[in-house]
Amino acid sequence: MRGWIRPAGMLARCLGLIAGCSGTTDPGSGLQLVIVAGNSQSATAGSVLATPLAVKLTRGATPVAGTTITWQLTKGAAQITPSSTTDANGIATAVLTLGAVGSVTVVASVGGSSTASVSFSATAKELFTPPIVATVPIPPLYGQHDTFVRDGIAFLCAWNTGVIIMDVGNGVKGGSPTHPVEISRFVTGGAPGVSDPSVHNAWWFQNPVTHEKKYLFIGQEGPGNIGESSSGNIHVLDISDLAHPQEVAFFHLDGAGTHNFWMDEGRQVLYAAYYNAGVVALDVSGTLLGDLSNRLLANVAPGGAGNTYVWGVMLANGVLFANDMLSGLWALDPVTLRTKGGGNNAPDRFGSDLWIHGAFAYTGTWGGIGRNCTPACTLGNVAKVWSLSLSGTPTLVDSVNIAGIHTVSDVQVTDDGAFLVLTAEGGDNTKTGLYVYSLAEPAHPVLVGRAINRNSLHTGTIAQIGAGTYVFAAQDPGPDGPAMVIYDITGAVP
Repeated sequence: MRGWIRPAGMLARCLGLIAGCSGTTDPGSGLQLVIVAGNSQSATAGSVLATPLAVKLTRGATPVAGTTITWQLTKGAAQITPSSTTDANGIATAVLTLGAVGSVTVVASVGGSSTASVSFSATAKELFTPPIVATVPIPPLYGQHDTFVRDGIAFLCAWNTGVIIMDVGNGVKGGSPTHPVEISRFVTGGAPGVSDPSVHNAWWFQNPVTHEKKYLFIGQEGPGNIGESSSGNIHVLDISDLAHPQEVAFFHLDGAGTHNFWMDEGRQVLYAAYYNAGVVALDVSGTLLGDLSNRLLANVAPGGAGNTYVWGVMLANGVLFANDMLSGLWALDPVTLRTKGGGNNAPDRFGSDLWIHGAFAYTGTWGGIGRNCTPACTLGNVAKVWSLSLSGTPTLVDSVNIAGIHTVSDVQVTDDGAFLVLTAEGGDNTKTGLYVYSLAEPAHPVLVGRAINRNSLHTGTIAQIGAGTYVFAAQDPGPDGPAMVIYDITGAVP
């Protein structure tokens, strides 16, 4: 009589493959089937399990190749995409896409005259909904753009209202993420051809040489045309006294205006995305006063004339990365700004923000369904995932689609590399808002949390304050009015 047995020797070999694996032997055929990977996983409903289900088929100690493994869903909702047969090592795999919330059971079996089979379990979880812990209304002079948060101080770039400085956990005014308290606000000056303050972004420079925390760099975003023109200055505030900021210096570049910043604080260099002028490197060492035009170290348009409109820059792994709306993701030398690799690698969509963590880069896109849409385009927009070579050259490895939206605007990874956070705006307002992805497998983010915001979110900045992890998001003008909205993502679990 055939039966199910699990000999001690086989269990020992199973444990040698992966902790906790299990299997059965069919005495009649001598075939042994064991689990080698993928059991007891959990992920959000609708997502793909990070690790494929994998079994190994042997007869005695010899792998059995070329045998079809049957995969059957016996409980719950899921889609199984199997490999065809066992390979030379006796391994067969299946990718499992979870359906509705609940428990899932999948049985893999040899079939035919053999009774050897194994059972996998999985759990489809509900998406985590990051709660809003505070909302700070912003005057509708456009409203809120970027937010820079450091040492428990938030700098709200509130467009024509100026920059608003708030205690969100520093203690100087008794503020916290759940109870932000305003310290001061300041309206920066204009620029040639730009009458409005148009305060777009900020960076609080903490000088490691002088140990000063004196200067706040403000990016002014004036009118422009993609690929052709832009306008706006870099304004420098002395915030030695947070309650009484003073404007002390500026940088102007004819025919172009600034967008997002990054700083090499060790070398005291400010990098600025400068739209049609590409990327600017500026010496910000020492005392900053008046016109800083003589501080320009380097300037490059990586895509060339008519093919350059840089959204953002980031220094990581000794490489300066620039994401260009028109010509894609570039790796640049941080001293000369000469190209090290990349570029002209994202022709389907306009590029937006970027973030680098370890050996991977994540970039946003915008433009609805893309600027060069093909029949393969889907409504919505994507975050692109890039693998980075040692020189920084990016290779596209995956794309994360958010259906129905117009723009993936801001992109950031938590300091520990556990989560990718995206802000989604425009299009279907039942899809816009905050999206949180697990980076358990950095090349393939998996959605674990989402907070819908019908106004849309333009930007989102992650900040660790105390034991909590928060996203300071800019809520667009809309039915609920512009605001800084603070989400708590501490409870998101990969």
